[in-house]
Amino acid sequence: MREIIHPRSEEHWLELRTKDVTSTESAALIGLHPRLTAYELFHRKRGAYDVAFEGNERTKWGLRLQDPIARGIAEDHGIKIRRASYYARLPESRMGASFDFEVVGVESPKETRGELAALYEDFGPGILEIKNVDALVFMKDWLVEDGEIEAPVYIEVQLQHQLEVIGREWGAIAALVGGNRPIVVARRRDREVGERLRSEIEAFWKRVQRGEEPAPDFKRDAEVIAKLYGFAEPGKVLDARSDEKITTLCEEYRKWADAEKNAREEKQARKAELLTLIGDAEKVIADGYTISCGLVGPAEYTVKRDGYRNFKLTPKKKAREAA
Repeated sequence: MREIIHPRSEEHWLELRTKDVTSTESAALIGLHPRLTAYELFHRKRGAYDVAFEGNERTKWGLRLQDPIARGIAEDHGIKIRRASYYARLPESRMGASFDFEVVGVESPKETRGELAALYEDFGPGILEIKNVDALVFMKDWLVEDGEIEAPVYIEVQLQHQLEVIGREWGAIAALVGGNRPIVVARRRDREVGERLRSEIEAFWKRVQRGEEPAPDFKRDAEVIAKLYGFAEPGKVLDARSDEKITTLCEEYRKWADAEKNAREEKQARKAELLTLIGDAEKVIADGYTISCGLVGPAEYTVKRDGYRNFKLTPKKKAREAA
């Protein structure tokens, strides 16, 4: 049975999202999310790793521009839209979704209507997902081939997740690219994809209940792991002299630490040599390169940081020398 909930506040909406896997998260369960892994999602939903939403300039302006982008797309396609101010969920699967806008009608002469109006006439109300996309991001992440456009796969998954939760037959990703190029990617509901997502989410919640942690991606999950293991018991010592895995990782860590140090020193040396050649120039144009090196004035500021573990690996030889 589908639940439709009207959040009382942003805090209530955020609370609702913690109970489900939402449309912005589900791609992580099938390895298709560019920023979120199944490992991080597992610990988020267990409550061991909390992430407060921190917007940036891009997300701030994306929210500010949602309404005008949606109105422009509606006008171009001859459709009626309304903001979807509710949260929908499938409680038996713990699968939830929020939505930007709904297409609820048509309102222009038939000869001037666009693709979205035709979809409404054929299949009824649809979902409209709004994106404000930088032109360079569009060129890098969106697929354009033979006149056909595909959104990044995690956004395509997001829309199919939404359609599965709300039970609508179609939806569209409406993007404004570079501030002046509207792109509309219309999609029919893919029941096979929806069932796959529902199955993955149900299996995920069973793993959470059993405490079966997914294998971490140590490169992508490094920051998450640092926060999860951010506590050290004062005075506790682990004797790992017979643990070959720890010894091997220590050797590899030391190798990469040395490489990082050497790379940093070499980079700084090249910078110093460049400065002797360019003098007090604020900008340099070279073959294939541009150097910007303007002056940044002095400033005073206070930074608050969370506690963290001071991780330092010392080879035994150096440790003996220090002693």
